[in-house]
Parts: sequence; structure tokens; C-alpha cells
Amino acid sequence: MPSSSRSVLRTARSTATTHWPLLAVIAAFFLSLLFIPVFADVPATDDWVYARSVEILLEESELRIFDLSVVTLVFQVIWGAYFVLIFGPITDSLFGALRLSTIVLTALSIPAVYAICRHLGADRVKSALGAAVYAFNPLTYSLGFTFMSDPQFAALMVISSWLYVKGLDRDKLDGRAILWGSVFAALAFLVRQQGLLIPFAVGIYLLASRRWWFNRDGLVMTGRVAGIPAFTLVVYGLWLSLIHGVPEQQGQFVDRIMEAGLDDSRLLIGRLIFIIVAYIGLFVLPLTLSSFVSFQRWRLPRTRIGGAFLIVWSAIIGVGAFVFFDQGRVMPYIQQFLGFHGVGPTDIVGGRPSAISPRWARPFTLVCLGSAALFGLMVAQRLGQRPSAQRASVSLFVVIGAFQVFGVLPPSYHFRDWIISVDRYLLPVVPFAICLAIWAIRDVSINTVRAWSLAALVAVFSVVATRDFIVFEDATWRVAREAANAGVPLTKLDAGPSWDGYHLYEDALARGVVQTTPWGPWWTYLFAPSTDSTYVVGSQPADGYVVIDEHEYSSWLLADPPKLYLMRRETTPGPQ
Repeated sequence: MPSSSRSVLRTARSTATTHWPLLAVIAAFFLSLLFIPVFADVPATDDWVYARSVEILLEESELRIFDLSVVTLVFQVIWGAYFVLIFGPITDSLFGALRLSTIVLTALSIPAVYAICRHLGADRVKSALGAAVYAFNPLTYSLGFTFMSDPQFAALMVISSWLYVKGLDRDKLDGRAILWGSVFAALAFLVRQQGLLIPFAVGIYLLASRRWWFNRDGLVMTGRVAGIPAFTLVVYGLWLSLIHGVPEQQGQFVDRIMEAGLDDSRLLIGRLIFIIVAYIGLFVLPLTLSSFVSFQRWRLPRTRIGGAFLIVWSAIIGVGAFVFFDQGRVMPYIQQFLGFHGVGPTDIVGGRPSAISPRWARPFTLVCLGSAALFGLMVAQRLGQRPSAQRASVSLFVVIGAFQVFGVLPPSYHFRDWIISVDRYLLPVVPFAICLAIWAIRDVSINTVRAWSLAALVAVFSVVATRDFIVFEDATWRVAREAANAGVPLTKLDAGPSWDGYHLYEDALARGVVQTTPWGPWWTYLFAPSTDSTYVVGSQPADGYVVIDEHEYSSWLLADPPKLYLMRRETTPGPQ
């Protein structure tokens, strides 16, 4: 055997021996794909918008961002196109290949979370636990099986954050890691605009920690940290304004913020702060529950900064819970992808059936808020402690995470008068919350069996619920295809936002159609105004319609197989 091959084998063996807990997590992630219909040729929610951009790029050699898109999207479209070129012919599935592109990015971010936890002082087992909680978090996992911009951005953001944290280690600066961190930050920007917040946060940290000065070394550092993202911003801005044209929704971004004014902005910010805190409690639940048994550890912080943080954190939980309970709001507060139905959106006539009774909403809310309170106490105990080797890395990581929390705000203005925000916008918060929780318990003895059992329980739910979500979408499209094949015109069929948007959005745009379905659901005027909804695919019989066909589909969460109904408007003649 050549010496180079022996060297590779020794390296692989050493890596497997040293980092076997991480490899076990990654193996579990890929094994879970066996239970998911990865290559089902159906989109999820509005990722058809981005899929059409990929199709146009491959068929017409034109990079086109639809007016519906509020995100930059360029890298995502190019990345997805490569997967369609490679895996599309093999699988005969456009959406399956695009789904795989997101799965691969999500998988690449798992070792980044592990590496961050290791850099913050956790041992291998706890770091792997953090990686597992991240990988199988219901939001991370379910969104990882879509072609939405949120999971692709979050994965690139995690990788960029790890490289910046590694490169800016106080003990050993690594210029190459910093440069690669800036590359991934630029790629993150080319998916969603808040990617620019990553190098900006790094710059703020360097200024605040007095690690940047206006001299030659400072200019070199600036170039490494922000040069590539800044250049990417300039090139993208020129391309968008001079060649492509600014998509309508991107152009209205600032307008929505200005329309809100100071009063509505304060209300939105206050609500989002509490909602994010509550969801952090959900994200770290396996860690707080496994640490709760070490009750002697739950003492008040001994430093002023820790005490101040705990007071503010507790006040947010207390005041927010009082206001939201008084308004009848319970978790999940901003349900879109995660709810008592499982995971995935519920956008279909009749919604999706609940897998968990709504009577558990209030206890579930209290558990999440309790977990958030424990998380706050865990972190508060660590703040202001004597300096450690990880202190600079933790500070940088927290600053990057704080700016990503801020990044939740701008896109939420679209929903401020409706549902406040949507949970997928919180995806970038997930890795920061989990890594900070691991940092806080890095030297705390926890019940390892309980911790991994809770993580496994969450993983099972995520896998089963994600499987059900994709099966539901596939069943919806199958019913719609059968109706179309039977002669129902596309302009008379409503089968939910994915089907309607993919088949009718460009038609309505070309013909200038405003809305054909009176008082129809939101997607019949935003995505598909040219459908008159004479025929509807729904999850339950609807008023004013007669059921002409019904189909059962498989669900592992529900006791009885749910059904989809093909319905026709009562006033339209046809066989009964």
C-alpha cells in the first residue's frame, strides 16, 4: 500500500477514534433519511418560487429572481442548479434534487456546531450532544428537507461563525480561517441579506474588545474579516440595480418598516424579544431538562453582570407571559413550520389535523418558559466569572448571535399586523442558543443517559413529523395531478399555495390577473390569482362545495389515516 494511502487511513482512524460521538450523530442524521421520502417530486410551502429560478437558470441560462422573493437567493439558485444537473436525471425529481442540496448544507453545519462547542470548552460528548440537539431540532430538521432560504442561510451562517471564532482565537490568530469565514459570510449574504450581519458583528466585537486599531495590521484584519463580503455586496448591488432589476418585494422592504412607525416598531420588537426567549426555551429543552437534576447548581449568580442579566431575562419572561396569557396566546406563538399538527405548513383548505390535542398548549407553554428561565440562570451564573481561555471566543460568538437575533426583525414587519412573525425566521437562533447552553454546562455533571434519551425522543418526533409532512405534500399534489389529468383546467383548481403558485403564478403575471377567487385564501391572490377555485383539494369538506372524490394518505403521527378531498363548487354542474 502506498505511503500516502497509509497516511490517509491513519488520519481517518485517528479522527474516528477521537471524534466518534460526532460521527455517531452524523451517521444517525444520514440514517434518518431512510425514513423520509427525500426524492418526492413536490415542493414545500413557497420554495417553488426558488425552484422556478433554478429551472429558468438551467433552461434559459438566465439568473432570474422573482418579484415574490424578498431574499438575495443567488448562491442558493446556483447551488441548487448543480444538484439538479447531477441528481435530477438519476432521481427524475427536480424538487428531490433541490431538497438534497439543503440536506447536504445542513449536514455540513453539524460538525461546525460540534467544533464551536469544543472551542467554547465543552468535552467531546457534550459537544456531540449539542450537535445532536441542533441537527434534530424540529425546525432545523424539517426545514432541512425543503428548498427554503432559511435552512441554507442558517447552515452557511453556522459554518462562517465557526471559522471566525476559530480564526480570531486570542491565543492563535488563524488568517486562513478568518478568510474562509468571510467567504461563507458572503455566501450567506447571497442567500439572505442578514448574512452581512456576520462580518459586521465581528467588526463590532473587534472594536469593543480593543483588538482592532487604525493601522496597517488593522487594515489587514479588516480586509480578511469584511473584504470579500463587502466586494460581494457591491457586485450584487450593481447586478441587481443595473442588470436584473430590484424585485418588487425587496423594493418594498424599507417601505414596510417606514409604514410601521415608531409605535408599531416598538410593539413588534417587544413581542419578538419575548417570543425569541420562549422559543430558546424550546430549542434547549433537552439540555435544561437533563441539567435540572443538578439542583444544587441552580444558585443565583455571584457577579453583578450575571445578576443584571438574570433580572432582565426574568423580567422579559414574566412580563411577556403575563401579556400573552392575558391575550390568550400560547406556544407555539408564531406557528408556521412547528405546531401541534407536527411540522410543515398547514396551508390548504381545511388545514391539517392536529396530532397533539390543543389542551396541551398551556402546559407546553409553561414548560418552554420554565426551560427558558433555566437557560437564563445557567448563562447568568457564567457571566462575569474570572477570565478563561474561552472568554474571547464566547464573547465573539455571543455578539454574532445577538446580531442574528436582530436579523429576525426586518422580515417580520410583513407579518406584524397578522401573526407577528413566522417560526422559520428563528432558525438562525437555534445553534447559538444550543451552543451557549452547552458552554454553560460544560463542567456540570449531567445525567448523560437522560440527556441523550431526550435528544433521541426529539429526533424521533422530528423524523416522523417530517416524514408525514412530505407525504402530505406528495398526496396533495397526487390528488391535484389526477384532477388535472381528468380534465380540470389549472385555472379552476386550488390545491394549496405550492401547487397553485408553481403552475399559475407566471400565467397570472403575464395576463395581469388580479384575483379570480372571491374571498379566497391568501395564496389565491398572492401566488395564483388566476384560479377561480371551482375545484378545491382540501383536508375536510368545505361549505359551498360537494365532495367528488376522497383519498387516504399515510401518517405515522395520527392514529387514523387522514384524508384529502377533491371538491367542486355546488353551483357548478357535474356528476354527484
